[in-house]
Amino acid sequence: MKKTISRPIIGGAIFAALSYLSTAANLTIQLSGDLILGPWELFNVLSAALFGPIGLLVTELGLDISGYFYLIKGVYPAPQDLYFMIGNYAAHIAALAVVAAGYRVIHEQMKMPRLLAGWILLMGIYYLMGVTLSVLFHNIAVPALGATLAGYVGTVRLEFVFVAGITSLILLALPERYRRPQWVETEKTFG
Repeated sequence: MKKTISRPIIGGAIFAALSYLSTAANLTIQLSGDLILGPWELFNVLSAALFGPIGLLVTELGLDISGYFYLIKGVYPAPQDLYFMIGNYAAHIAALAVVAAGYRVIHEQMKMPRLLAGWILLMGIYYLMGVTLSVLFHNIAVPALGATLAGYVGTVRLEFVFVAGITSLILLALPERYRRPQWVETEKTFG
């Protein structure tokens, strides 16, 4: 198997396993009302940025399966709970695809510290797109939920700061060879 295929699968599986374990261990912070802050988005965005579309699909599948069984199942009556998770999965996949493509572009165009500024901007785009799609899909899945853009934005503000800050520190700490997108081959120079 080529490295450009095996790395995203392995990386995505590692992030999915970490996501599942953090959910099973209930590594969450209950902030207010319905807002639960956990490490899932860290795994999502890093998997998308570093391991591309394949890695993000593997991670998201593991994240949503664990989220369904540990967090959502039983919250809404069946089959609405399953529809809610499918809507959540679709919203995250679309927004994370933008992260994967965007990170590849900013990594090729920018070096530190401008890379971090581009990353934070990309996180803003991810959250704006993710929240908008989540509201749309959640209202389709569970009409009685009455999800609103203002309500969702209000709940993810702190999460955005947490995720953008922690992932920026992780990207800063990674050596360049691991910071680059692992899902594309780079041209090797000889000299």
